Amino acid sequence: MTDTCFRMKGTTLTSIVLEVIDFEPDAFESQLAEKVNSAPQFFTRSSLILHLVKSLTATEFELLVALCRRFKLQPMAVRGEVGPLRSIINDLGLADVSQSKFTESSLKTTKSESTTSKEQAANEPAASTPVSSPVLTPAATKPVKVISRPVRSGQQVYAEGGDLVITAAVSEGAEVLADGNIHVYGTLRGRALAGVKGNVHARVFCQSLDAELISIAGQFIMHETVKASCWKQPAQIYLEEDTLHIEPIA
Repeated sequence: MTDTCFRMKGTTLTSIVLEVIDFEPDAFESQLAEKVNSAPQFFTRSSLILHLVKSLTATEFELLVALCRRFKLQPMAVRGEVGPLRSIINDLGLADVSQSKFTESSLKTTKSESTTSKEQAANEPAASTPVSSPVLTPAATKPVKVISRPVRSGQQVYAEGGDLVITAAVSEGAEVLADGNIHVYGTLRGRALAGVKGNVHARVFCQSLDAELISIAGQFIMHETVKASCWKQPAQIYLEEDTLHIEPIA
């Protein structure tokens, strides 16, 4: 009897969505260089979803992909106005996810998608107690995943459909994700991504803030911003009007 050679499983993939609003090669290259150089450890070798707001010619699209790869980004898929580009997308080794359910449900990072989440939230009953309380956010009634060991560099922990509670530290180079809130009762040094499916009410709470990256519903801040506020202190991070705010926890 032949042993099983492989298994296929669904997974949650953390990717950067590059929304291409207007592609003018020189300006695009200059702005991309500035962005990548602002946080090279984060962007280098990061997987990339290209979101085309408007249709590009085949030549423009090839140049777009080449520029991304020049800056050591790794385009893996395309969505949006792909138009007649489907054949060249395949030729360049990318996937067309413009009609994929994965695109609609898992990559909630654009402003329009965040706005939709806000409109849905507006129809929900308002909480009667302070919104700063972690038990009052929408994900609090959903399953909670509890991790009692340190999350080491290179490891990824994901809480699907609810909150993630870590009673130890998160190391540099580790990644923790949740559809709801993230609570770290230790030092948070790695990457924390809350509300990964578009929950704009999600928050990140930690005992000591020293994160490489914090993201909520696709909006993110880097380590340089973290160091400017509540660095190595108890803190919470939340999203308000498409901007992440960091506040101390007394």
